[in-house]
Amino acid sequence: MKFPEKYIIRGEFKLNSGGISDVFYDVNSLLTDDFYLNHILKKVPFSKHYIGIATGGAIIAGIASFERMSRFSMIKDKELKGEKPMVEWLLIDDVVTTDRSLLEAISLVGSNPQKIFVVVDRRPENKNPEVISIFDP
Repeated sequence: MKFPEKYIIRGEFKLNSGGISDVFYDVNSLLTDDFYLNHILKKVPFSKHYIGIATGGAIIAGIASFERMSRFSMIKDKELKGEKPMVEWLLIDDVVTTDRSLLEAISLVGSNPQKIFVVVDRRPENKNPEVISIFDP
């Protein structure tokens, strides 16, 4: 499924990865739309512990963990906020442009997630690490 056009902003944007893009996927605004939030949450697999990368990934992970009575932690400012997972865990991010944020999060946690879930994967190839993406860019 394509990312909804009404949440795509066009212009010139500096990405968290350091790159420049003419497209910005406004996942935070998308998450305020009940239809798309529910669509995303239905796609998030069950886990005993959700870890979200701030901001969009943490919002999704927090809601999913609350709905499923699972544990929740987040990655913010290059720190793990909350508990290290003692059981299998799922990593959630909003938009992935490079592998850097995912690999940093995994390193901070100190173990590999059972799965990595993202809203949009902008990378040219879905590997190292492999992710489950809800929307195509």
